[in-house]
Amino acid sequence: MRCDQSRDLLSARLDGEATADERAVLDRHLARCIPCTGFAAALVGLDRATRLIPAEPVPDLTAAVMAANPQVVPDSQREAARWSLALVAVAQLAVALPSLLTGSGGDAVHTTRELGSWSAALAVGLLVAAWQPARARGMLPLGLALAGVLTLGGVVDVVTGATAGAGETVHLLEVAGIALLWLLARRDEGSPARLVLAA
Repeated sequence: MRCDQSRDLLSARLDGEATADERAVLDRHLARCIPCTGFAAALVGLDRATRLIPAEPVPDLTAAVMAANPQVVPDSQREAARWSLALVAVAQLAVALPSLLTGSGGDAVHTTRELGSWSAALAVGLLVAAWQPARARGMLPLGLALAGVLTLGGVVDVVTGATAGAGETVHLLEVAGIALLWLLARRDEGSPARLVLAA
């Protein structure tokens, strides 16, 4: 046996791949070859130093980590927020549809349709965020601006007597939708590579 062959067999023996006959031939070679005997000893030492051992069991710290991070909403709350956001979006769309279907004629009808279009667009955006929560953070600035301006305008109209307070309750849908949108955006904010996954 040549030395290069013995070194291949040494590796095979360490991996448990050498046959009984190969091991016997290898032992005979090592008995008379000092360089291969030294190589074998070094190889065994290296194998022991780099051998993988099973990882020690560690406690499950998921609950403690989640509790320690107040910005992380538990998944059950996240799912509840998604379904609630979807319901709010559908209600918002139902409220917007009559404005879009208003009969023709006049500037008032045109203005009503434009406002209805904004409400419908917001509803569609909320539905998309409910379906893919990773998009909630990107929608938040637009939603906050739109809901904020509508709410402020509603308050001014009620205070000045331009409209009755009950007529402005429809804007509560927008406020609820933006609150749920914020909750989803907050949930995904600290995720690794966005931390969660969209559905």
